[in-house]
Amino acid sequence: MKRLVRGWLWRVPLEREVEDEIAFHLEMRIRELVERGVDPREARELTLARAGDLEQLKRICLDLARKRDREMDLKQWLGEVRDDVRFAIRQLRRSPAFTLVATLTLALGIGVNSAMFALADATMLRSLPFADAGRLVMLWESRDAASRTPVNPVDFLDWSERNRTFEAMATVVGSGHSFVRDDGTAEQVAALAVSVRFFDVLRVAPIVGRTFRDSDAGPHPRAVVLSEEFWRSWFDADDSLVGRQVKLDGNPYTVVGIVPAAFQLDLPGTGTPGTVGLWRLLNTPEERDATQRYAHYMQVVGRLKPGATLEAARSDMSAIAAALARESPSTNQGHGVSVAPLREGVIAPELRRTSMLLLGVVGFVLLMCCANVASLLLAQTTGRARELAVRSALGAGQRRIVRQVLTESLVLAALGGAIGVGIGAAILKAAPSLIPPGLVPSTIALGFDRRVLAFCLGSACVVAVLFGMAPAWQAMRMTLVQAMSLDGRSTTARGSRFRGALAAVEVATAVLLLFGAGLLLRTLMAMGDVDPGYRARNAVTMKLGISPLQDSAYATPESWRQFYEAVEREVKAIPGVRSAGLGSALPLEGRWYGQMFQIVGDPQKPAATRDSAGYQIVSPSYFQTLDAPILRGRGFTDRDHEDAPSVCIVNEAFVRRYLGNRSPLGMRLAVVGMGEPQHGVEREIVGVVSQLKERPDEVEAAPHIYVPLAQNPWWSVSLVVRPAEGSATALVPAIRSAAARVDRNRPLTRIRTLDDVGWEATSRPRFRALIVGVFAAVALVLALAGVFGVLAQSVEQRRREFGVRVALGASPGHVLGLVFGTAARIIAAGTSVGLVLAAALGMSLTVFLFGVRPLDPMTFVAVPVLLALTAAIAAAIPALRAMRVDPVVTFRHE
Repeated sequence: MKRLVRGWLWRVPLEREVEDEIAFHLEMRIRELVERGVDPREARELTLARAGDLEQLKRICLDLARKRDREMDLKQWLGEVRDDVRFAIRQLRRSPAFTLVATLTLALGIGVNSAMFALADATMLRSLPFADAGRLVMLWESRDAASRTPVNPVDFLDWSERNRTFEAMATVVGSGHSFVRDDGTAEQVAALAVSVRFFDVLRVAPIVGRTFRDSDAGPHPRAVVLSEEFWRSWFDADDSLVGRQVKLDGNPYTVVGIVPAAFQLDLPGTGTPGTVGLWRLLNTPEERDATQRYAHYMQVVGRLKPGATLEAARSDMSAIAAALARESPSTNQGHGVSVAPLREGVIAPELRRTSMLLLGVVGFVLLMCCANVASLLLAQTTGRARELAVRSALGAGQRRIVRQVLTESLVLAALGGAIGVGIGAAILKAAPSLIPPGLVPSTIALGFDRRVLAFCLGSACVVAVLFGMAPAWQAMRMTLVQAMSLDGRSTTARGSRFRGALAAVEVATAVLLLFGAGLLLRTLMAMGDVDPGYRARNAVTMKLGISPLQDSAYATPESWRQFYEAVEREVKAIPGVRSAGLGSALPLEGRWYGQMFQIVGDPQKPAATRDSAGYQIVSPSYFQTLDAPILRGRGFTDRDHEDAPSVCIVNEAFVRRYLGNRSPLGMRLAVVGMGEPQHGVEREIVGVVSQLKERPDEVEAAPHIYVPLAQNPWWSVSLVVRPAEGSATALVPAIRSAAARVDRNRPLTRIRTLDDVGWEATSRPRFRALIVGVFAAVALVLALAGVFGVLAQSVEQRRREFGVRVALGASPGHVLGLVFGTAARIIAAGTSVGLVLAAALGMSLTVFLFGVRPLDPMTFVAVPVLLALTAAIAAAIPALRAMRVDPVVTFRHE
């Protein structure tokens, strides 16, 4: 720094240099003329006249001088860079093992970080793939600031007509249709039922045909829009398909257009995760029915007008909600409107938290990779002390040597970054099969694009500086005398301490990641121990649904009931079937309906503030098939048909929350059923069933009401079948045939065993635990590699000391203790810091935990024990090498 400052202070300004040069030439010319006998005054005037405009001459010289300096500096700099790169490549080729280990270490860190950056970029940074996506919002009904519920159709119409801040609004409802092929076979297709303005709100242009128009709407709309992927895979991209009819659920629909494959809108609550194949229009009622304000099933998206802000939209919708509460107090009293950016509605908070968690984990792994490579480079730079001393003696300054060391780091990082790009691309290509279904919405696409590539390049540059600074700092701190006095096989005490500090940091990071992985693993184990409420294990489930179109073959709830009862009879008649039952939802599936109710005889509450409970529709044999015990009273029987007295069964949580110490049997509930009159149907409680879990991470048991399928048919149910013996999946072909005998246009979908349902329910916690656990194991290996490197070099450095100790009578155990003592100090320092950080991490992981405390004592004990055992293995080889030091051989080499 002193030389640098002195050079700048003593440097002659370029302007002064040019002035001195011009003055020198003028003076020389005047002197020549004077020597020839010209008068000095006349000689000066003659010389100045010949020189012309001196200011212009000065400007020309300055420009030339600056250009010369730039060219010389650039040429010199490029030449030095070229030489440094060539030398760095030669150095790396001379140490192939070091180069391979360091390159793969960096490639791993950069590759996994680029893949996690792609996930975080898609979920938190990048805008949604829609035109002017910043003006798109989602709207919900709400009872308080935190709640968000789907919208009823009448409220949606009022919102659309009365608002002042939206260009347009559209509704989305999950749907599913059986598509009938030309050969008569049917397959289920994921679909959405939408309002007319849906594609206009999202500004999606068709690639063939058109999207929906007002003329397509009506009580029985028959227009459908297909996705490009569905069009190409099912119809071979036939342009003539537009205007023709296809059969959905046995009914003819007219294809009006094809939209690009890149367009997808996966909204929570639609029940159709994944790629949507088609969109159809929602049925438009001929007149508004006030009872429809009780039916909350629509997701609403809107586009703000130009210049309208989110706050203005919230104020506008709050005023509309207040007006509706005054006009319809029985249904809208206390109801508000929640407005949020569409991104917030599409990307669930769980996904954003998971992205941040994984990005933080791989970030720590990358830092550990940098520390390991820095330790390797530090050892290598110290081993080249004589070479660096010779370069310094030949005139290379400290800046030049430091730049050479940093160039080697950059070349190494470039190699690691190039391989890391391939690793990141491979991870992203395999991501769809690794990420649990439904975690990442189909609206966003994960891919290796220019943003991810730029992140890889930036990461390579940053890590090059990070792991290159340590050896560069050491080279700068080492004097010529120190370097020449060192043996190339040894290292300085200062470098050894620094490498030990790096190893301790790696150990602390490994403790941090191991603790997080331990908490997530314990959470997964706690979920696996949850009692789902049923004892059946060998059972197969499948979705059996129909489309409730008014003019279809199933236009009334009575036709739905007949269809389901016929399927159940056919399935029960299959040889080998022990039991079969129907239910509107499955345990652990997390997709249960909720309805309002009142206890008959208790003080009545307004409709808008009534209590609600889970509402399930089941056949009489449903609980028997699940082997879910009836704790009190009785289960449903065939006598609970549509003309019999209305009955229901409640679960244990319902009794605890709403009935207290009262006996539930014989009590009556006014329950708002699915599609029933909205004042509610009075049902007598005839039994109490065990607690069937909605989700494995259910913290508080949810209350539920079960009603007979015959008394409240619904258009979508699940079929559960238990075999008398053998595997349940072996019955699937026979079950398909039985359902086809009733109606071949209604295929069975989502065929899974009950164990599969439970496995899928824990897929997201398992994914988090697996990813964090894998990287925690990688961190542990990196930390132990760092400890091993420090101990191995320490043993090499202290070989003479060990020889002296052995010669003076030290036992092998004493030498062994010295090596293990060094390892213990590193491990203890790293573990102490890591556990302090882990305590803070545990609190931040609370949102991911279930059944385990953030400061779990078992995890706190298990992590240090695991680290101590593995560290002992890592220290064993250097320790054994120290024990075998022969004083005679050591002193002979010395």
